[in-house]
Amino acid sequence: MLLSMGQFPLLGADIYIEDQGLTNGPLLRSLLLSENCLNPMPPFTLEIGGIIDRRGIVPYTAVPVFRDANTPWPFADKDLSLDTLDFGILQSAIGLDGHVRTTGTPVVPQHAVASVGNVAVRPEAAVETSSYSVDASAFNGVPSRDTQRMPYAVNPSPLPLMFEMPSGKNSLLLDSPLFGIGSGGVLRVTLCAADLDEARILYDQLAPICAIMTALTAATPIVKGHLTDRDCYWDVQCSAVDDRSAQERGIVPLTTAKGTLLKSRFGSIDTYLGPSPTSKNLAFRPEINDCQYTYDSCSYWKMKDGGVDNLLSQHVARLFIRDLHYASAKMLGDNNSGNGNRADGNVRSGNVNDNRNGSSGSASIDSDGQEHFKRFLGCNRQNVCLYPPNTSTGSGWEIEFMSLEVQLTDAENAALITFIVLLSRVIISYRLNLYLPISQMDQNMSRAQKINAVKDQQFIFRRDVFSGKDGNSSSSGRIPWRGNVRSRPDPHMPGSPVEQDQFHRHIGIKSPESAEYVELTVDEILNGSPKHRVMGLLKIIQSFLPTLHLEYDVEREVRRQLWLVERRASGKLCTLATWMRRFVRNHPEYKRDSVVSPPINYDMLRTMNDIEEGKIMAPELLG
Repeated sequence: MLLSMGQFPLLGADIYIEDQGLTNGPLLRSLLLSENCLNPMPPFTLEIGGIIDRRGIVPYTAVPVFRDANTPWPFADKDLSLDTLDFGILQSAIGLDGHVRTTGTPVVPQHAVASVGNVAVRPEAAVETSSYSVDASAFNGVPSRDTQRMPYAVNPSPLPLMFEMPSGKNSLLLDSPLFGIGSGGVLRVTLCAADLDEARILYDQLAPICAIMTALTAATPIVKGHLTDRDCYWDVQCSAVDDRSAQERGIVPLTTAKGTLLKSRFGSIDTYLGPSPTSKNLAFRPEINDCQYTYDSCSYWKMKDGGVDNLLSQHVARLFIRDLHYASAKMLGDNNSGNGNRADGNVRSGNVNDNRNGSSGSASIDSDGQEHFKRFLGCNRQNVCLYPPNTSTGSGWEIEFMSLEVQLTDAENAALITFIVLLSRVIISYRLNLYLPISQMDQNMSRAQKINAVKDQQFIFRRDVFSGKDGNSSSSGRIPWRGNVRSRPDPHMPGSPVEQDQFHRHIGIKSPESAEYVELTVDEILNGSPKHRVMGLLKIIQSFLPTLHLEYDVEREVRRQLWLVERRASGKLCTLATWMRRFVRNHPEYKRDSVVSPPINYDMLRTMNDIEEGKIMAPELLG
């Protein structure tokens, strides 16, 4: 059976396929997965190897298990434990910063030795080097020429809790990038923009929708044969492929890494692009880029010298703070043609990421630079991605929306694609203003992964999507919290105290009708809320449809697809994650211990296949 789903529910759970093979192989180095799970094609094997080599250890992920009536508590993973895994630095040929070394055992330095081009700008104090000095004035978002060889941290703040190793208590442990890069099926929607200005608008305005659509399409409640305490796979994907080295994660002092990185390269966006300097759209305010991120100043000044504006230069330079996982040798210049090439024509990133000379790994790109850069962008996958035009294929500026989990049927997937495409047209035609502070967007993504988030969670959203285009918020700017203590902001949220005080205070004093941002359910965001004077994105789209002058049959089909989105947002139709959770818990063999046994899994997948083929009706899922 060929099923459209994010992940096989028993992946990594004991013997889950025939001829499984031995675990702990040389490529995956996993105690759960065998080499037979890995696609043998070089792009996959090299990317997996590049992730492990850069990090210095095999990335692991702790997924909280769902606590049912008979679930052993405290729960302990029977396959892996924190005692059996080495979460320190691999005592091998892998260095502290992920660079491959031929001899010697790495030693953790007792202090960082700063050198030009390898300084992490930290908020605590000025950083002194042999030639330059960086003080608080460097943190205004625009670096000076005097410090152009240093990476920069924008909007510095205290290190967040993500620098602590996640606890394995009451969690399932996963020990392979394959749980992220090869699982968690994403329904990608690629949108073509007329020009760069339109691409920047779509990039910015679609980003706040990501968490809403993640909750709406949640489809992965089962991991490693267990019900989990979440309904989707977003943060598991991000952490399973997190290739940051020990220095980049802040575990050991910085010596050779460019700086401290707060996020995995797979995750939510770090910064808005904002409108172009010539744009008349004044909805963007610099203050909503309120999270810390690090970018490569050499790349930044190359962009600036080429006439690119500040925000777009920072966006590209932020990408170049990371390394390629692998590269095709034919796309590299003659300078690298003899360095680490393989018989398959690819170069592993562990041998290509020597960026310590400030070259950002791009100095030797030849005429195939566009394809090379596109592959580089593919190694930095966020929930919204911007792709430049390609002269060889004739494609223009593209925006890729990557926050939809793949659904069971073609009808569901088509409905979601239709919604995103129409929303993009409405954003451009009506100049919607969906801007939300980056930190609040990250908080929304955390809420979107919880059980039945589409009904039970509230998301911070802009109340009036038509206001603020003149640069004035015309509201209090505060968030009137709706009494859900679990939804309140994390006190360790990135951002300076001044920013937190100005843009997302914990207690609002204005009524919801005058607040700039309010807490809304998915139903209220998409279908509207008279109580909060929110029109609803679906209603805006429906009012836009007559302007397209579609044929009757086409418009009827489009409205039917929007009806599916509307019903799922309202909770009248359940998500695939809810359907799977109900099936397991109602199965006669389920012992209410959170375990999804092979017989339960088999019956569930057979039923899902029959639904997909139309043999069984599922009105609670499809209407």
